[in-house]
Amino acid sequence: IWAAQAGAARVYAVEGSSVGEHTATMVNAHGYSEVVKVLRGRMEDLQLPEKVDVIVSEWMGYFLLRESMVSSVLFAREKWLKPSGVMYPSEARLFVAPLSSPSFFARRQADVRNGKEEW
Repeated sequence: IWAAQAGAARVYAVEGSSVGEHTATMVNAHGYSEVVKVLRGRMEDLQLPEKVDVIVSEWMGYFLLRESMVSSVLFAREKWLKPSGVMYPSEARLFVAPLSSPSFFARRQADVRNGKEEW
């Protein structure tokens, strides 16, 4: 919607989850259904009618890699971004430092076990 408000001629909003339904509702409510096309599915499975000038993605999740969207956004860049196109964000930095905390470690192990069960 912001891209359409800023003057984009066409916006392809790609969403693999049910959030896409809400996105389409918001696009229609703001009067941008002629500019913003909501596409449901994985980027790797979709066909766009044209290459794009800009890719905006919230691929990072927390701790940069948690949601595993890096491969999808790289796929989109390679297949759909024009040679003169840009991506936002286009880079990220991950800073790490050693830590020793047995109670923290035990909690994180439990979180990982629970997270694996949910996946």
